[in-house]
Amino acid sequence: MKKPFLLSAAFLLITGWGITPPSPFVNAQTPLIETIPDSAESATEAKSTIVLLDPGAQPRQILRFKPAANTKQTTVLTMNMDMTGAVDGQVMPDVNMPAMQMTIESEVTQVEANGDAHIKVTYTDVDVVSDTTASPELIQNLRSQLQQLQDVTIEFVIDQQGITKDVDVSLPADLDPNLQQLLQQMLSSLEQLSAAPFPKAAVGVGATWQVSSAVPVSGLPLDQVQVLYEVEDIQADQVTLKMSMQQQSQESSQMNLPGTPPGVNFQIQSFAMQSAGTMTIGFDRIMPLQGMMSTLSNMEFLVTEPESEQQRLMRMSSSTQIEMDSQ
Repeated sequence: MKKPFLLSAAFLLITGWGITPPSPFVNAQTPLIETIPDSAESATEAKSTIVLLDPGAQPRQILRFKPAANTKQTTVLTMNMDMTGAVDGQVMPDVNMPAMQMTIESEVTQVEANGDAHIKVTYTDVDVVSDTTASPELIQNLRSQLQQLQDVTIEFVIDQQGITKDVDVSLPADLDPNLQQLLQQMLSSLEQLSAAPFPKAAVGVGATWQVSSAVPVSGLPLDQVQVLYEVEDIQADQVTLKMSMQQQSQESSQMNLPGTPPGVNFQIQSFAMQSAGTMTIGFDRIMPLQGMMSTLSNMEFLVTEPESEQQRLMRMSSSTQIEMDSQ
């Protein structure tokens, strides 16, 4: 799960906010190797398809994760987000969110004979970084919401190729029921959004592969997410990857979110998101050593009010930057 945290943080936390729909993102290429699970059982667990597009330059090496039992790591993830919106063509005031910071403690609790590593991850601190431009009310409200995530624990298994499976989420007992339902759905589905499973074949600098995964968030007009990876640098003990993702849809779909007031109807009209970033992964570590990602997204949807049946057309946009640093 060193991989899902950067990219799926962007996807899960800011899905539905954005900018102009992106252009097509991967040039048509003939896959050199398609990596799929070796058995029907693992195919059900992994829910991801890896296609190697280019093996890259020589020398090449096989990329595999080999963390030792009892390995521990502390990771700080910082997210900045700016949002804009309009209702029936009337532009709403911009929202410049204060920086949000999460401290993540991770540990390898067991390594099986086949190399599968059992990981336990806990959000030990979730808070808002001091910001002089945001109102005290906004900071306090955001802080109270974020701190509900503190002490969330995720246990999962990751194989040497980097595919996440057997995810188990433990949420605080006093967590808001609506937020609990949403988080349980999203976090339990992280194995469907593993951010950097490696191809089976050896690769070198310039290698590219594409990972296609089922979308874990219900209500979006998307069937899967496709992420493109490129090897920027490779060493004996670590690899630096560039990653990009662009998704868009003009299909209309119903959006059902926990906590939506009775009778309120959200109908997505269009959706688009594009992300790009880099991360450095140590083969003996749990989380990325360093990483950063920028995401731009937008969504247009109709909101139907329960009493008047009046429809309002809303457009929401956001720009998000995520940075990750591990010790």
